[in-house]
Amino acid sequence: MSHGTEEHLEHAEHAQHPVHDPFYRQVAMTMAIVAAVLACVTMLSHREHTETLRLQNEATIHHTQASDQWAYYQAKKAREYSYDASAVILEPIATKADNSKALLAKAEEWKTKAQRYEREAAAIQAEAERFTKQAEALKKESEHAHDRADRYDLGELGVELALVLCSLAVLTKRPLFWYVGIGIGVLGACVAASALLL
Repeated sequence: MSHGTEEHLEHAEHAQHPVHDPFYRQVAMTMAIVAAVLACVTMLSHREHTETLRLQNEATIHHTQASDQWAYYQAKKAREYSYDASAVILEPIATKADNSKALLAKAEEWKTKAQRYEREAAAIQAEAERFTKQAEALKKESEHAHDRADRYDLGELGVELALVLCSLAVLTKRPLFWYVGIGIGVLGACVAASALLL
């Protein structure tokens, strides 16, 4: 008979075990769902931070290319002004010199070079402006991605807090922690999802 009593006591202990308690099952299921949502939000947050850095890097590359083009533009303009000024100075001197034809020909050659540099500088300027606009567009896109990443981070914080509160519900056997955890988890998931609307 004692064997049967021990068996009943053992069954009673197992029945008291948290695994058989419906509250623990519900909280455990909630925690599993919250953990899955947390994993998704964390992944989206990391990707958005990576996208922010990628866009900032591209913007920096375009700024550098624009800077290079502006330096090239300045060099062309300096040559243009140099040839143009030299031609203007040479023309009056050529009219009074013995070899005026050769000097006038040189002045014309310098004017032609000045005009060529002026055309080349205009094309370089257009290219520099294009790089500058691309850099500014990428910078704006980077700021937009950063704003989305901030939303994901805030949502992640809410979902993490939900997981902590559900853990407290298990430890304290108080459903209030569980309910508040669910509410904060839903709020965190909504904040994270709002990043998609930005």
